[in-house]
Amino acid sequence: MYQLGAADRWIDVEEVYLKTFELAPARLSWRTRPDIPDYKKCAKALQELEDPRRSDHLGLVDKNGAYERRLTTTGTSWCLEHADVLTALYSGGVVPSASSQGDSRKIRTVTGTDAYLSWKDTGEMTSTIWELADAFRCTGDSPASIWRARLDDHLRAAERNAHRELAEFIQAARTVVDEEVAG
Repeated sequence: MYQLGAADRWIDVEEVYLKTFELAPARLSWRTRPDIPDYKKCAKALQELEDPRRSDHLGLVDKNGAYERRLTTTGTSWCLEHADVLTALYSGGVVPSASSQGDSRKIRTVTGTDAYLSWKDTGEMTSTIWELADAFRCTGDSPASIWRARLDDHLRAAERNAHRELAEFIQAARTVVDEEVAG
């Protein structure tokens, strides 16, 4: 809202929705069409900001009817006070989506395994197919289609949550799996 000039004028909620989608498309897009803003997600984010029960947001935004919003002086001060954090968050490219429980579980499961921790420490994939099977919750003799599906599911979770290091591990694991299972 600050970037839209809401410190000085009333702005339409649709402007807010489009700007928030521009800043965080991974969080505010359709599930199946990441190029399209999901107005319900955008509206929910604005409603949370306006929720009087949330004392951390109290008094940041004024409403003028159903469609116009403006930052209060408190809201403008908050934006200026947190400008460094906000600039760092929104100037580095795509803001990652909020982790779903499924994504969080997949990330937590793999990053807690010996295979991942060993790879992270050494930078080399030294794990056996059986250690990778433990990491991705399958068996060493699972068919290649099961391995591909598990690796793809975990890779999507890593990418949705901007977990670059985990994505690199999964790609390294894929090389081992391709040699051992598919090869």
